[in-house]
Amino acid sequence: MTTPRLPYPDGWFAVAFREELPAGRVMTRRFMGEDIVLYRTRSGLVRAVRPFCPHLGAHLGYGGTVEGENIVCPFHRFAYSPDGTCVRTDYGAPPPRARLTLRHVREVDGAVVVWHHARGTPPAWEIPASMPAAFSPGGHVVQTVVAHPQDVMENAIDTGHGPPVHRMDTEIRRMRCTGTVMEVDLSTRPAQGRGNGYLVANQVHYDLRVHGLGWLAVRACVPGLRTRMRFWTLPVPVDPRRIELRLAVDVEEAGGIALPRWAARLLSKACAPLIGRDGSKDFPIWQHKTFVEHPKLAKGDGPIMEYRRWAGQFYSETTP
Repeated sequence: MTTPRLPYPDGWFAVAFREELPAGRVMTRRFMGEDIVLYRTRSGLVRAVRPFCPHLGAHLGYGGTVEGENIVCPFHRFAYSPDGTCVRTDYGAPPPRARLTLRHVREVDGAVVVWHHARGTPPAWEIPASMPAAFSPGGHVVQTVVAHPQDVMENAIDTGHGPPVHRMDTEIRRMRCTGTVMEVDLSTRPAQGRGNGYLVANQVHYDLRVHGLGWLAVRACVPGLRTRMRFWTLPVPVDPRRIELRLAVDVEEAGGIALPRWAARLLSKACAPLIGRDGSKDFPIWQHKTFVEHPKLAKGDGPIMEYRRWAGQFYSETTP
């Protein structure tokens, strides 16, 4: 197996989908080698905090509850407001001067994203929403993979691996890197007349927008099926070697018909595992590969080095 070869990147990373975190829910996620606790208040506010109560160290993700707008520690029932301040003890005594450590958190396109910076710097950029605030993707899957977020994003413009791994040819028509955003316009078609695993024998046009190394949003059009969909590829490091890879799908149009929301959700739920299955063909390769800093590239590999120069801005740690 490969050894860690890139540090944790800076930026926004999706740790949950909106529907996983209804009002009153408390959950724990692994994030950059440590736990974070997510919760939603009764009014709908989402918070992400470091997990340990500053009173006597209980983990809020194991037995912590939401009461109104406050998260309550399971150990001594100290309550903390949405700004992290301790506002109540269970003894009637005045609360101590104690605060939870809040993480920067947002909700974008139905995903809950948390900010990471190795030096503790606050967010320097945002992911713009492309869908209404209440939107939640119709289908999604989560897989734990031995890989790094840079592998996942590089995969999108690595045209050379398409035929042997996914049985498809890829043509990049345009790639533009502006600040923290990379835009790619590409199309795929079956290699040697074979289907590519989930969209059968059809040409597909993709419009990709990549924000940092944790957010890849795609508009896909399949002219032969008169189908349009969106999907999101969202890798988040859980430890130095593994990521949780979240894939969300939302089918907007099928057979040339704009779908009502209930039908879009049903079709999206059916499509998500199929698309995830095709993407998983890369997993065994990622698990055993190493990072080659100066690759010996050949014509047909795609704009690998242009991508890597752009990706370099998302590291404030030194590469091991």
